[in-house]
Amino acid sequence: METESPGQEKEQQKTPVGTNIIKKPKSGGSKVFLIILIIVVALAILTTGGYLIYKYAGKKLFNKISENVTTEKSEDKSEGTTSVKALIEMLLYPGSEILDQKQEMEGVYVAEVNLSSKDTVDEIKNYYLNLIKDKGWTISRQGSDPDFEDYFITFGDGIFTDSLDITKYDSDNFTTIRHQLNGEELISDGLYIPPTSNSSTSQSTSDSSTSSTINSADYIISDSNTREISKSELINFTPWQLKVARNEIYARHGRPFVHKDLQCYFATKSWYSEDPNYNVSSISYVENKNIATIQAYEQETNSPLASYDSGCNTNQ
Repeated sequence: METESPGQEKEQQKTPVGTNIIKKPKSGGSKVFLIILIIVVALAILTTGGYLIYKYAGKKLFNKISENVTTEKSEDKSEGTTSVKALIEMLLYPGSEILDQKQEMEGVYVAEVNLSSKDTVDEIKNYYLNLIKDKGWTISRQGSDPDFEDYFITFGDGIFTDSLDITKYDSDNFTTIRHQLNGEELISDGLYIPPTSNSSTSQSTSDSSTSSTINSADYIISDSNTREISKSELINFTPWQLKVARNEIYARHGRPFVHKDLQCYFATKSWYSEDPNYNVSSISYVENKNIATIQAYEQETNSPLASYDSGCNTNQ
């Protein structure tokens, strides 16, 4: 008699004879497929929607922004334009005579002005270097010809460029000053006509009458705003007097000073009043010429105070 082991009995009970076993499919694969399908559909919707937004709304916005940028650039360009006449007037050397003017030489320059002056190349050079410094213009080229008296410099402000040549020929008793102006935004508005002598005289008279109301003892050179001074007048001046004589020209127009020695000195003068809106363009031709004359003499004599701040000590 055969007996069944307990293990065999359990196995028979667990799996009845003739019964088919059906395995349930794993649910993990279908979930992954469903997630991938959702992502693909979402991307398709986003892509289509993004295209439609760009086509109908973004494109209009882009065009609007482009239009605004173009308008701003046009306005900036308009504001940056400079009249050739105004530029020539600014660049004329004080006391010089206009020999010739030319304009609209295509491919060469927008305007050319030739001047003559009795001053030396160095005096004229120092005047323009001082003007460039005051205006904040940028120098891109400068030099001289060792074979004869000549100095050349190119400078500008981004709107205009001036190629300046200063030459003294042995055969001439004057110095030639040539300006060649260029700039895409320069407005060529005709030849520059200097003011008549009558208007200059009336201006000088007006300035003189104004100056006469102020004690001349308050100045080193009381009339440096109305007449051209000469080098010979400066020979007996101390370095401090030279510095004050040069800067009192600016002080008449309310220029604020960085050097403490000048601040303290002019603060003692009743006629001096600091102007927060001071602009170097208020300096006249005669005044600019005198500034250049004094500055040239300071350089010639190696004045120790020309660019040195000696501090707040008015008893120099």
